[in-house]
Amino acid sequence: MTEESSIADEAAIDATVVEDVMVRAANLATAEMPLPAGLRAAAQESDSPRLAAALRSLASQMERGKTLDECLAGARKLPPYMAGLIRAAQRTGDMGLTLATWTENRRSGRQYWRSAIASLAYPALSLGVALAVFFLFANVVMPTFRKMFGEFGLRLPAATTYLFRATDFLMMFLPLLGLLILVIAVTTRIVGGRAGWSWLVSNVPLLGNVWYWSGVSEMLRGLGLLVQYHVPLPEALRLTAGGLSDAYVAEQCRNLASGVEGGGSLTMSLVRLRTLPLSIVPLVRWGEQHNALDEALRSAAELMEGRLRSRTHVLAQIVPPLVFIAVGLSLASAVIALFLPLISLIQGLS
Repeated sequence: MTEESSIADEAAIDATVVEDVMVRAANLATAEMPLPAGLRAAAQESDSPRLAAALRSLASQMERGKTLDECLAGARKLPPYMAGLIRAAQRTGDMGLTLATWTENRRSGRQYWRSAIASLAYPALSLGVALAVFFLFANVVMPTFRKMFGEFGLRLPAATTYLFRATDFLMMFLPLLGLLILVIAVTTRIVGGRAGWSWLVSNVPLLGNVWYWSGVSEMLRGLGLLVQYHVPLPEALRLTAGGLSDAYVAEQCRNLASGVEGGGSLTMSLVRLRTLPLSIVPLVRWGEQHNALDEALRSAAELMEGRLRSRTHVLAQIVPPLVFIAVGLSLASAVIALFLPLISLIQGLS
């Protein structure tokens, strides 16, 4: 694991706490309070001792005459995305508005992810309970029925035979699958760091696209804000990367900055990179051609958010019924398969 990843892990703070603190700092900056005093006031209101200490240290260094860049370079306890917010706000010259707008972008970009998680929480809990019932059923109930059927010498119907075979397979397969997922997750986190973990989450079925598109939307809105304030594009891309909560999208943002610094346009850099949605390329091209890149980036963010709304709606409306139907059918099929031999036994005895 790299030193940067270790620092990022040590500085990991609940995003909600950071956002609340940044709103307070933005409000204080808007009120024309000096930035060191604003940072101290925000630290006093912070619910996180680690974040409060980092903000007080930042304020003390600025009061001793250090520049904000020098302070941020040595602020190892400050979360990277919060440092990115402060850098971006300093560069625009409008600390209050920039911090407030960027913080709102973070919140709006992740609200779809939270909505998707909330809509799937109950089905996921139901599925977890169903799995627990399955393991209890396979280890307690099934052996009793097998022994009973064997003692009576019953000829099992196809449904019962299939149930026994499927149960044996799942009892072997599910633990191996769980172990494999755990190994992949741990390996990705250790080798790939935060960016690798974000990439892994973005490839999870159903939820992955919601996470990924929300990160791209956050990037586009943040970049559009800096471009609006005439921050040079390579610098705007790097500052945006420092303020993103999705480490994988932030890495792609830095790759775009390298491409633009090499003389390419943002459009061509997106095409060459091919790791961000290519559907935003026509909008970015239009923005560069008509000197309206900030508007184009906001339009591209709205495009991503439209996808997020559609996907979130699908997850909320379709997935829960499908999960409940699948669980119900599985349980009903298992009960029927187990009682079919008993019905044949009763009929034979009568």
